Amino acid sequence: MNRKRFTRIALAFSVFLFILWSTLGTGTTLAWFTDTTATQKNTFIIGELDLVVSHKTPDGYTVVTEQTKLFDDEALYEPGYVQVVYLKIENEGTVDFDYVMSVDVTKSIPAINVFGDEIHLEKHLKFGAVIGTEQEILDLTVDRETAKQVATRDLGAFISDVHNLEIGADDYAALMIYMPEGVNNVANYRDDAPPMVELGITVKASQEGTLS
Repeated sequence: MNRKRFTRIALAFSVFLFILWSTLGTGTTLAWFTDTTATQKNTFIIGELDLVVSHKTPDGYTVVTEQTKLFDDEALYEPGYVQVVYLKIENEGTVDFDYVMSVDVTKSIPAINVFGDEIHLEKHLKFGAVIGTEQEILDLTVDRETAKQVATRDLGAFISDVHNLEIGADDYAALMIYMPEGVNNVANYRDDAPPMVELGITVKASQEGTLS
């Protein structure tokens, strides 16, 4: 029996930080029928919104850049395969903020499967995302069987609930990609060109109460 060729998925990552915050404090000019005027200092204070996203590596958490590869794009996906990545989201600024995480398929390259049909890989993969404390996300992804119970969404547009992060606080997130066991040979590609999916992952932060 020939060894089955299971598809390879390429996943790209990008983070966009939208910073929207300013606070202004103004003073008052005081004068009361005298020949001198006392003026309070006018103070302008800009609150710094600083969102830092890191991903877990064997050596700890490393700050993510637009060039960071989160998912292993050399992974060979087959029915039952699950891949999990872990993120740390930190507020290193001087103001509290709200944030959301979104995931979109930004590019999809189809291929031809062993039956001669066109494969759109995103139709055969499931996605999951959880945000919470580090222990909460580890409990939900402790092994493959547990993690795939979270990866129940179709791989496509996703946006998280709004999360608030106070100054100096952090959240953790786990992102999962899963190929269900029922896919079987329909996702096995023919020839040398595998199907490909590119994901855009965005973390967007803004002042409290402005995200929806």
